[in-house]
Amino acid sequence: MTILVFLLFAVVLIVLPPARLWARGHFGGGREPALEIRLRPWIGLAGIRLFYAGGGWSVGALLGWWTVWAASLKKEDDRKKKRNSKDRVKKEPDVPDGFRTTVERLERFGLYLKRRWLPLRRFASQLLNGFRLRRISCKVAFGASDPATTGQVFGYLMAASSLMGSRGCVDATPDFRRQHLDGEGEVEVWIFPHRLLCASVYIAWRGVLAWFSERRSQKRQQKGVMRAGATS
Repeated sequence: MTILVFLLFAVVLIVLPPARLWARGHFGGGREPALEIRLRPWIGLAGIRLFYAGGGWSVGALLGWWTVWAASLKKEDDRKKKRNSKDRVKKEPDVPDGFRTTVERLERFGLYLKRRWLPLRRFASQLLNGFRLRRISCKVAFGASDPATTGQVFGYLMAASSLMGSRGCVDATPDFRRQHLDGEGEVEVWIFPHRLLCASVYIAWRGVLAWFSERRSQKRQQKGVMRAGATS
């Protein structure tokens, strides 16, 4: 009984509280590009940390605000790559089916999306509802080869900053004289696992219902063909 209560408490602790996704990085300005990503579920008691610097990626485990374990993610050696490349079986190149077959596939895909549009739209809405932007800040200095392009990009950034409201802050400095890109940014997103779980259950249930519906229609068509053959 004690184990069941502990497992139920652990599930509630994981599913119900929001997880915090935090990322910060910088690039340009004579510095090596760097990116740090932290995912902290379980009310911030533990988490995962990803860090990228000039030497590559590293991963670590967080307990509270301390990194209790860290390891670098090294790339495969050239010898291992060569050995894996020799073991691969050479596949024959695919023969193009032609323009007509491609059009038929696109038509079937379009009909499929039309039949499933409502469940897909609801799934996308529920999925986006599982994320909430808490804060975003960006400071960037940029310049394109064409001054007109620089002004256009600056206008897009200002429009995006106004749409984000008080939660977003974009400090953009256009440079119409030379081409470069320097900046730093920080973003914080809350993830609600129970909403993502509900969205996954919904789309899975709709997929099962669609599979049974297609199987039923195929059986009806087969019975109709068999009856037509028997009567003839």
